[in-house]
This record gives sequence, C-alpha cells and structure tokens, in this order.
Amino acid sequence: MKLHIPILFSAVLASGTAMTQNPTGARVDIEAVRGPVTVVSVQPPLANAADYSDTVARLDSNGDGVVTRQEVPFNHALAFEFALVDTDRNGRITQAELSNWK
Repeated sequence: MKLHIPILFSAVLASGTAMTQNPTGARVDIEAVRGPVTVVSVQPPLANAADYSDTVARLDSNGDGVVTRQEVPFNHALAFEFALVDTDRNGRITQAELSNWK
C-alpha cells in the first residue's frame, strides 16, 4: 500500500502523537498509534552554526568594543548578514546587536 506524505502526516497529527526533536533539528521521532515513525531531514546542520554564538570580544580585533565589517572574517556568517545585525545602520555592531542575532 502506497501512502502519500501529506496523508501520512495528517493521519499522524490527527492521532494525538508525541514528537521529539534533537538539538540539530535533523531527526524527529513520532510515536504513532501503529508504532514509531522516524523522519530524517535531508538538510545537514549548518557548517557555520558556531558563528551565531560569537561575541564582540572575540571578533573585535582592535579592541574598541564594536565589530566593523573589516573585523569579520570573510567566511563568517556575520560577513553575509552584517547589514541585518547592524540594526542602527552605523557600520558597527555592538554586543547588544550581536546578542539579538539568531
């Protein structure tokens, strides 16, 4: 018997199932009425996930208490998202701005 994925998920969700997820989000275990179902994501965890927990103290190479574009390594996630993190658009990222970056 061939089940379509949307139908399967609808049936699982409607059956009052319990779902757990590991910290990487790569695997979800679902306890269904007919037994456990495991869904594994095809997307691996981000290679640069540690970049999102960086601090100004680590990135601030000149010690002025803020991070500028020039201080961010070229392959760091912040290099690509600098404008989003710099919420006051002054070209400098403070620890408060960096702490809100997720």
